[in-house]
Amino acid sequence: MHDHRASNAPTRPSTRDAGSVLPLVLVCVVFIAMVTVAVADYTTVGLRYGQVVERRADRLAAADGGLRYAIQKMTKVGHHECPSIDPPDVNGAVVTLTCQNVGAGFDDTAGYALILTAEELPAGVALMSAQGGASTDKRISGLVYMNRLEFDLQSPVRFENGQLQYSSPANSACAPSPTVDNNGHDPNYVQFGVDHFGIVCTTQPWSRAASPSDNPATPDTNEQGKFSAPLIGPLPANNAATNNPPASMVGTCRVFVPGYYTAAPALGSYNYFRSGNYVFDGFTLSISNSKVTAGKVLTGNGGTQAIPNTACDAAIQGDNVSNVTEAGVTFYLKNRATFEVRQNGTLEVLRRKQGKTYVSVHVLDDSLTWNDDVILQGPGTNKDMAMHGMVWAPQARITFSNVANTAQAQMLGGGVLSNVKVDASAGASGLVISVEPSDITGLVQLDSTAITSDGRSTTIRSVVDYRPSTKYAAATSWRVID
Repeated sequence: MHDHRASNAPTRPSTRDAGSVLPLVLVCVVFIAMVTVAVADYTTVGLRYGQVVERRADRLAAADGGLRYAIQKMTKVGHHECPSIDPPDVNGAVVTLTCQNVGAGFDDTAGYALILTAEELPAGVALMSAQGGASTDKRISGLVYMNRLEFDLQSPVRFENGQLQYSSPANSACAPSPTVDNNGHDPNYVQFGVDHFGIVCTTQPWSRAASPSDNPATPDTNEQGKFSAPLIGPLPANNAATNNPPASMVGTCRVFVPGYYTAAPALGSYNYFRSGNYVFDGFTLSISNSKVTAGKVLTGNGGTQAIPNTACDAAIQGDNVSNVTEAGVTFYLKNRATFEVRQNGTLEVLRRKQGKTYVSVHVLDDSLTWNDDVILQGPGTNKDMAMHGMVWAPQARITFSNVANTAQAQMLGGGVLSNVKVDASAGASGLVISVEPSDITGLVQLDSTAITSDGRSTTIRSVVDYRPSTKYAAATSWRVID
């Protein structure tokens, strides 16, 4: 007989898995949390890295944009110093630019249309003055430097195709002269024309100290000041037996040869000075009712003859020069030697290359002062002048007055002067001073640095082949250096 009580008794559940669910849940939660934290950390790192990459890309783009801006501006301004090229900030990065010449290709004055030194100029006397009555604005085309911004203008002067630089007083911040307004110019008569980039200040002072060697192959890297004198070419000897060489005639053209002159050459109606170096010592060459052409133009020494002198064409063609260093004329002046262009007079000096600079007139001593005119366009009408090379007279002045419309300009090669007077109209176009293209080239190193808000910076460096007078610039290298 079976015992039904035993078979009908309830079965007791097993307790072996009791309490295991909670640990499993905790393990799963911890695992999921660890995965979530890892994913979040990975995502954060990725975001941070992305931000770093993005900021670096922004800096690279900003620095690259700064370099491109600077090169483009150099092609407009036409100078090799890069003063105050301030690229715009890009992508939230602050962009700065530094520039320096590399190699020995440049002369200090390359690309300058006018350099006004204010040497020996009394305080309060204007570096640039212009009387009224001009029918056309006087135009100065190219880079201009003034030792201080002081004008005395009664008729408009227009600056174009460059910048107007000036030096700050010693130990003071750059600030406009009190004779100009807050924009740095006389609002009535100083005007800015096409492709002009305003007024900039430099803390580098004026200096005319030449390199000790005066050798373009060994420039003085320690020279202080903005400019130095051009190389002085071989000078004719001061010898009483050979001074004042006689002129000859080619048709109706009176022809003079290079030499040392202690008396003014006796000019005819038509005159030609053969290519070479001349020294004029102690006299004024006054030109009236006479045409004077000095130097031959060759392909390579630039420019074209601006003032016709057909009576001397045969003499010019017979000038036996074969290369750019032989063509053209440089007049070296001493002991108060000067030029005057008067009634019915014309003077044209084709430039001659001296070292790295094309020079037409070079004053050798300190005999002229700020109110002496190294070149005076004096009284009378129907006169004209064209200087195709630089006029180096840092202590003297030039006075321009009424001219004919033939040359359309008086100084085509720039000038280094104490001060200048532009008293009347300069022909139909109003052009007074400019700088002609030349073969002067050099290398410029540009460093464009972009700094973002985190304090990090990126710099791109480019070496640029630059030709300031033709405003040509081309990058020869482009690399990230930081």
